[in-house]
Amino acid sequence: MSISIKLNKSGIRKLQKELERNLKSQILIGSNIALRKDSEEFLKLVLEKRDEEGRDTITCSLEIFNSIPNIKMNIENILDDLKVHNCISSNSTIDITGEVMVVLTMDGIEYFEEKERTIKEKVSNVNNNTNNFYGEVNGVQIQQGTINSTQTQNVSSGFDYENIIEIINKIRKYDAMFDEEYGQLAVEMRDKLSEIEGLLKKRENPPRIKALLIDIKNLSMGVAGSVIASGIVNLISSTI
Repeated sequence: MSISIKLNKSGIRKLQKELERNLKSQILIGSNIALRKDSEEFLKLVLEKRDEEGRDTITCSLEIFNSIPNIKMNIENILDDLKVHNCISSNSTIDITGEVMVVLTMDGIEYFEEKERTIKEKVSNVNNNTNNFYGEVNGVQIQQGTINSTQTQNVSSGFDYENIIEIINKIRKYDAMFDEEYGQLAVEMRDKLSEIEGLLKKRENPPRIKALLIDIKNLSMGVAGSVIASGIVNLISSTI
C-alpha cells in the first residue's frame, strides 16, 4: 500500500517551518541552551497574567508586552523560541490585529522553578567536592565551604615527640666527647642536634626530624671503633 500526500505552497511552508522547529528543539535540548532573555521576560508576563486570570490559555493584546524591546518585530521569534523549549503549545498564535493567544504547557508553567532548582544544584556541585585517596594518607588537611580562610596544622600523627626528646638528651650527654670521637664531624653533629631540638620545641616537621636523625646515625656509623658512636647508632636504630 502506498500513500501519496500533496501539499500546496502554504502547506509546504508550514511543514518546513515545523520541521525546522523540531530540529532546532532537538539541538537545543541536546546542548541545554536556555531561553532568550526576551522570551523569558515574555513568559514571565504570561505567567503573571495566568495568576491573575487563573487560566492556562492566555489571550491578550500585544501591548502588555511593551516592556520588551522591539516586541512587535520579535514576537514571532519569541513564540518560536518558547515553542522549541516546549514552554507553550504549538497552537499559540498572534493574529494580524496584534492579539496573542498563548497556550501554556507544564514546562512553561514550571520553567522558572526548574531554572532556580538547576542553579542551586550547580552551586551545590561546586561547593561539595569529593576527595578520593588511594593508599595511606598522612598529614592531609581539607577545608570545604569556606572562603579566604587559613588554617594552621601541626602534623603529629604517629610521631612520638617525647621519645625523640629523650633520645636527643641521651646523645647530648656525650657532647663534650664529640670532638675526640667525631673529629671534624663534631660540628656537623652539634648543628644537626640543635636543629632537631628547635623542631621539637615547636612540635613540627616530623619528616625533617627523622631525616636529621638518619644523618646523625650515618655520621656515627662512619666513626670506627667508637663505643659512643656505636651506642648512638643503636639508640637511633631502635626508634626509626
